[in-house]
Amino acid sequence: MNTLYQFQFSHYCEKARWALDHKGVPYVCRNLVPGPHKKVTRALAPRSCVPILVIDGTILQDSTAIITALDERFPDRRLTPRAAPEAQDALAWEEYLDEEVGVTLRQWFYFHTLPDRERALRFLLDGAPWYGRPLYAVIFPKVRAAMVDLMQINAASACQSEERLRAGLARLDATLRDRRFLVGNNFSRADLTACALLSPFVAPGRPEADIASAFPAPVRAMHDEMRDRRFFRWVTITYQACRRGAPATGTRVAQGGRLPPAAPRPRSTSTGA
Repeated sequence: MNTLYQFQFSHYCEKARWALDHKGVPYVCRNLVPGPHKKVTRALAPRSCVPILVIDGTILQDSTAIITALDERFPDRRLTPRAAPEAQDALAWEEYLDEEVGVTLRQWFYFHTLPDRERALRFLLDGAPWYGRPLYAVIFPKVRAAMVDLMQINAASACQSEERLRAGLARLDATLRDRRFLVGNNFSRADLTACALLSPFVAPGRPEADIASAFPAPVRAMHDEMRDRRFFRWVTITYQACRRGAPATGTRVAQGGRLPPAAPRPRSTSTGA
């Protein structure tokens, strides 16, 4: 069975889940515990990041690479436009959104969330194996410190990330002023990327009570500020119209089992997610 190694809360993993569900490809999720996950991911692929998809014996790391490979293996319901100019535009949008929305939202969000232990654990251990919470009773301070160091999370970087995020959202608003999709006339990897990366912030379909309890005050304030923006409504509508089932539909969650054979490690690595 195809296996997606992931964090349930990760918006980059949501990109991969959405692509798999869009294609109707069967798979199971293996949810990992952030921090200890490195023992699993580094046995599979060159880098420690998720998502990692093991499909028909091939190991794919990085959400962008996963979408590209799925289009090659399953050409129906393509996410990459067939016309070369539109394909280039979709890939350019995906690269921009990964950096200017995905990375910035993550850094800004964690700056406000990690100091609040209980709120942080709600996200980090969402869907994680049963042993996650007792393990985090011991290791959470070390995991938090490692995340802060790895993502360079501090007041200055969070402020810069918020500025870049707001600029990215303004660009989405401007682009969506007179069109339904970011590229051409059909749903593509550009739309999927934008909506998946914004899903933790927009929280489509989540009750307001859940949002109020889950978000730290600065995140909730920005969420409420943006509710009437064009991009915010578009993400909600696109989830309703284009997301084939809930993120877990058609999947099983695997929390144990042996690893498949590791893929050959390339000499150079990319920095996607």
